[in-house]
Amino acid sequence: MAEAHQAVGFRPSLTSDGAEVELSAPVLQEIYLSGLRSWKRHLSRFWNDFLTGVFPASPLSWLFLFSAIQLAWFLQLDPSLGLMEKIKELLPDWG
Repeated sequence: MAEAHQAVGFRPSLTSDGAEVELSAPVLQEIYLSGLRSWKRHLSRFWNDFLTGVFPASPLSWLFLFSAIQLAWFLQLDPSLGLMEKIKELLPDWG
């Protein structure tokens, strides 16, 4: 029954100028809100996939990794085993 109620908002008509479709304001509002809900759901799903894919580790493990990198920098160690120097050689010099 809801489809019949919503169909009243669409009024197709054929005139000598061509086909015309008249939409009522509540129908346009429902279409807009439907699209808005769809995009909210899409963005929410994207954000959830991002968080579970990029950040599968706990914040404590990120703190440990950050501390290890800072300690290596402070002690002037190269944890990349020379890989960063090779990458710098391959990149163009920006002056």
